[in-house]
Amino acid sequence: MNSQQNWPLISVYMPTFNRVAMACRAIDSVLAQDYPNFELLVVDDASTDDTWPSLTNRYINDERVRFFRQPEGKGACAARNRAINEARGEFVTGIDDDDEFLPHRLSSLYKAYDPQYSCVCSGYIWDYGSVQKTLFATDEVVTLSALLDLHSLSNQALVQRERMLQLQGFDEGLAAFQDYDMWVRVVAAYGPARRISDASYKVNVGHELGRITNSPKRLDAHKQFVAKHRPLMSERNLQNQMFYRLMMEKQPLSLLDLIRQWRFGLFTLKSRYYLKQKMAWLSSMRIRLFSKGFLGLFKK
Repeated sequence: MNSQQNWPLISVYMPTFNRVAMACRAIDSVLAQDYPNFELLVVDDASTDDTWPSLTNRYINDERVRFFRQPEGKGACAARNRAINEARGEFVTGIDDDDEFLPHRLSSLYKAYDPQYSCVCSGYIWDYGSVQKTLFATDEVVTLSALLDLHSLSNQALVQRERMLQLQGFDEGLAAFQDYDMWVRVVAAYGPARRISDASYKVNVGHELGRITNSPKRLDAHKQFVAKHRPLMSERNLQNQMFYRLMMEKQPLSLLDLIRQWRFGLFTLKSRYYLKQKMAWLSSMRIRLFSKGFLGLFKK
């Protein structure tokens, strides 16, 4: 690549708490970037283990990494906001301490950046440990209406730091959906986002240590998110948010309900949910057939 003078500084923010090994993996993935001009701001959210001494000692000689420690635990959003406030870059983007950047992550996002868009993101890889799945790996301009239908960006995006500051950063009052809320506000304020197909971010879900996805607070946070952005939502948006809630609660969906839901788009997502339910039912019936015979299907 060309000299750093031709590449604006990108600040990468990363909150961490009590996950030394995974945090090191995340940090190393950022330091392996082929983009020549970046800084990484790691904010320890008052870890109670050896996270702080371990990380600061390991990376003490790398000037690209700056460390901050919260005096008390305030959550990931507060940690991200502190990093953004401390950042020196023209652009910011983030990484979670249990995830990874592919080596071309920053360069691919910056090359795709266009000031006519509010931010740029990419497809991403959902890594279950033994199986990987790539999501949203298509080039698309994401409008506010489309974003309010479904969170089709990602949990991280490249955006001008000044825009994040003007919007006062992440909402520290949300227990979940903080990234979704952030990008909705960015798109509402600055216009459509650009998503590129190149999946350069890996979400590691195999460990499931403390992920908010499994927290009972998630439903409450979704209700809060919908209430916050309801003035921006059309009837279609609201119906699709309610469908997302239905999926989170794993509620049944009849064929008639599915047909009704098709009126509001997201045909593939809704059809897959319906078929997944039916396949689970068929699997149960198959096991019962093998164990109890045909007549056993009709016995309670």
